[in-house]
Amino acid sequence: MVAVIFDLELIKRFRKGQPSEIVEIGACKVDLESQTIIDQIQIYITPKRGHISKSTRKFIKMKEEDVKNAVPFETGISLFREWLGKGNYFLCSWGKDDRAHFINQSVQQKLDLDWLKNYNDIQTPIGKLLTENVNGQLGLKNALTIAGIELTGLAHRGIDDALNTAALFIKFIDRIELEENTLSEKEIQNHYRKYKRSRFRHLDRPAKKAPKGE
Repeated sequence: MVAVIFDLELIKRFRKGQPSEIVEIGACKVDLESQTIIDQIQIYITPKRGHISKSTRKFIKMKEEDVKNAVPFETGISLFREWLGKGNYFLCSWGKDDRAHFINQSVQQKLDLDWLKNYNDIQTPIGKLLTENVNGQLGLKNALTIAGIELTGLAHRGIDDALNTAALFIKFIDRIELEENTLSEKEIQNHYRKYKRSRFRHLDRPAKKAPKGE
């Protein structure tokens, strides 16, 4: 069985209420028996309006080739699900926000969420192992420093953050208990109601012009 460590990057927002659309999915698989990274994937996502702003591209270090290879969210999720495979797995991330973004955007586009199972927030247990005064909210960079793990790759790049998180996970793998679970229909409906009444309604409003150069 594997643990899939994932990290998402989002478009930069220019106004209050603008949706936090996913622009990159970075993930790697950790074999729980050998305790090694055995595979990885990076998928760039095209926002609903089709344009990835210059500030977003700069922030997440997107190259021109990456922009050309970006795919719609539905296609990106299909590629991610195919990469996950049919076997059993745990999904893990540093904090719960990325899971919520997966749910929100999938609900918005009415996509199946049966693949979002066995989710574990590993920020909380690792944070508590590293320091007593953090309440589980330790940032990834600080966690790596305290754990004595050298930061690799580039900051704010999904695939690199996933690999760095995986390094932390492997270091503490014998002290973390992963749970099996499913995403309940009630939680999906709660996200759907939020989508209907709040920030996703802004998707149908005319977009304000981005700053010059965007």
